[in-house]
Amino acid sequence: MKIIKNIQQKFGEFVLKNKQKNVSRQIKAVGFDKALEIGVLYDATNRNDCETVKHFVNYLIEERKKVMALGYINSKDSSEIVKAHLNYNYFDNKNLSKICIPQGRDIESFINTPYTILIDLTTKPCFQTEYITTLSKARFKVGASGDYRDAACDLTISLTENKSMEYFIIQLKHYLKMIHN
Repeated sequence: MKIIKNIQQKFGEFVLKNKQKNVSRQIKAVGFDKALEIGVLYDATNRNDCETVKHFVNYLIEERKKVMALGYINSKDSSEIVKAHLNYNYFDNKNLSKICIPQGRDIESFINTPYTILIDLTTKPCFQTEYITTLSKARFKVGASGDYRDAACDLTISLTENKSMEYFIIQLKHYLKMIHN
């Protein structure tokens, strides 16, 4: 069964590479002070990470930013676990095509919204978040260094010491506050 999943994902990666060639966006480094709309993408499978993201999104809202968070839950049916609500949307394996590509109105909207900053909070390899980050029309993409994020993001932050989401968010705040334009 795992072999079939790997083959399906390889087809998905091929489709992503072809779509990536058609992505056009104006890249502009933006700090927190100038950011108006921020998209936050994360793996919502872990409940602790979800709580960390909620605190981070609340921080951004307190800073008067328009925020939309999109979480991927690696499960067949997450409707019992979480419900979409203001500033938060979720997708799970029901929202994936046969070749593991995320599909749906919320996902397409997230990809096509020209966020001032897209923050990819995933720290582990995840094709579903790779697909969204890579095709996003955001002006400035930020993520942890490593894996697909090195190619997809405009700014990557090294997490050699501590790979926790809390540490990543602290580093993210620090570096995005340093950018003035």
